[in-house]
Amino acid sequence: MKKSILLLLPLLLLAACARLPEHLPGTHLAHTTQIQQTLARADHQYGITAGPWPAQQWWKAAQMPALNHLIQVALRENPSLQLASTRILAAKAMTAEQQAALLPQFSAGASITQEHFSKNGLHLQANGKSFTYTEINPLELHYHLDLWGRDSDQIRAALGQVRVHQADYAEAKLQLEKQLAWHYFLLAGETEQLHLAERLENLQKSLLQLEKQRWQDGLNNARPVYAQTETYGTARQSVAQLRAAIAQQRYVLAALAGHGPDWGRNIGVEPLPDFSTINIPRQLPLRLISHRPDMVAARWEIEVAAQQVGAARAAFYPDVNIALFAGWNSIDLGDLFSPGNLAHAIGPVVSLPIFEGGKLRARLKAQNALYLAAQDHYRHTILSAVREIAGHLASWQKYRQQLQEQTRMTKAASQDSALTTAAFQSGTTNKISVYRSRIREINLQNQQITLEIHNAQSWVLLNVALGGGYTAEKKPA
Repeated sequence: MKKSILLLLPLLLLAACARLPEHLPGTHLAHTTQIQQTLARADHQYGITAGPWPAQQWWKAAQMPALNHLIQVALRENPSLQLASTRILAAKAMTAEQQAALLPQFSAGASITQEHFSKNGLHLQANGKSFTYTEINPLELHYHLDLWGRDSDQIRAALGQVRVHQADYAEAKLQLEKQLAWHYFLLAGETEQLHLAERLENLQKSLLQLEKQRWQDGLNNARPVYAQTETYGTARQSVAQLRAAIAQQRYVLAALAGHGPDWGRNIGVEPLPDFSTINIPRQLPLRLISHRPDMVAARWEIEVAAQQVGAARAAFYPDVNIALFAGWNSIDLGDLFSPGNLAHAIGPVVSLPIFEGGKLRARLKAQNALYLAAQDHYRHTILSAVREIAGHLASWQKYRQQLQEQTRMTKAASQDSALTTAAFQSGTTNKISVYRSRIREINLQNQQITLEIHNAQSWVLLNVALGGGYTAEKKPA
């Protein structure tokens, strides 16, 4: 054993033969510090601090039981989400495999070899003879000495990869929730618009009949009849288009839930919620973007890349394994277990990279490039998140303001329609005025529903941009 140690020392000194490239991250401690400094600079520049995971079930603020049920089914049965979940399991298995490298490997082995030696071979006593060589080793041990932290870096990288896949799963889940809520609000709005379109169709039909009657009575020429016929046809087309659009939304929601088109026919539809009671702070702190799964994944990707740089650096140093075996071997099966046939060995197995043709340097440079790319991706993710949140917040505020004005206009149209109906009942106006006032009211109601759809969808996009939604109970520091 002493001779093995004495042999090991000069080999360790020869490690300088595989020269490291310059301008690369340092040791594990050094590049870990570099990660923290990089993240701190980016966070300080954009006003971001580390935060918890986003609030779950953000869509429940809409208070729509049918939507809640739909999302629960989709989270359980959507195949894309299940695929993202299996990636986590695979990453955990890879981590367990990497962790096994730090432990001694025990095994047992046995072999029987029938060998015939040539007459003119080098084994004089065995020339021209046949022997059965038997070897049994009930104890074989291999232990890799992680002197330079290569195995530890690979384990930390594998653990970081698990975190990346977990964040990717959270992102896939959030995107699925977004698609479900976005399409469901569109379905709910189009269903309300269909009811209005059917009412409008009936009014246009009644108005057409009235114009025909006036023409037949000689009170008007044929031009109003032709114009009203065109308007009535447009109303019928709108009803058909809305029915097709509603069917399409049901198919989309069924697919997102992991089912076939027929399943979508049974999706319950509720009226659009009143988002005027749902508020957010006037000033959203930028630290909220740390809730986003893509931000979490980007941070872990930097850590993974740094650990892989450390593992690539450790490949420049000697690789040391401790090997041990104990057992029996003999060319005569009859006396295999006699005391004289006991064999054992123990000692280090050292491999030293001296000249690799530039392979190790190229690998380290490649890992360093991935590390730098992960830093750039993190900064890009920050900028994209800030821009996305600002855009969706501006859109939501725009639709809320437009809805306030549209609500006043719709209310005024409703009052005008009521007054026109009262005037007709009192005999001061004709029935055509009643129909036209009701048509104006329905058109304004339809415009209001369109704005309500955009407002609801904008609310969804803002929640997703914030990484899962902001709730009043949260009090970020």
